[in-house]
Amino acid sequence: MHSTSEEPGLLAKIASVTIVPIIICAIFIALDNGECIFAEYISNESEFQVNLSKNTKYELWVVDLIGPEKINISVRKDSYVAYEDTFMLMHPEGDYLPYHPDFTVKENGTYKVHIKPQDPGTVKIGILEYPSKNGGIIKEKSEQKKEVKLLTPSKLKEELGI
Repeated sequence: MHSTSEEPGLLAKIASVTIVPIIICAIFIALDNGECIFAEYISNESEFQVNLSKNTKYELWVVDLIGPEKINISVRKDSYVAYEDTFMLMHPEGDYLPYHPDFTVKENGTYKVHIKPQDPGTVKIGILEYPSKNGGIIKEKSEQKKEVKLLTPSKLKEELGI
């Protein structure tokens, strides 16, 4: 018979065995639609360089159940900031909010991804790429919601009334 001090550890092991495969499946489903261009485990303040292209939607993933409570992340090129936010770990869900936000960049080039955990822990950071199709233009529909709409040249003319 197990003592009560062993039960929380046993429950944590059962939860991790159940939850980890679900997270891995979710990541593979997401990777099926987009291409992972950056993935790193982070535990200390770090900076990486990634090549990004305009007319491409990027999605930022922060994944871990026991990572830092808060993480500051920015994507910038010189003084231009393409994305910047503080991610917060939600309990007991284990998700970070904002949840997989997307962003675009104004020009092609090398961007610095700066990651600063505010608390101890290790977290996986990833950037997925979703290139535009058929020569379409990715258009931000709403700055507040950051919805992305893909327009072909004919649809763009139609929307502009040309």
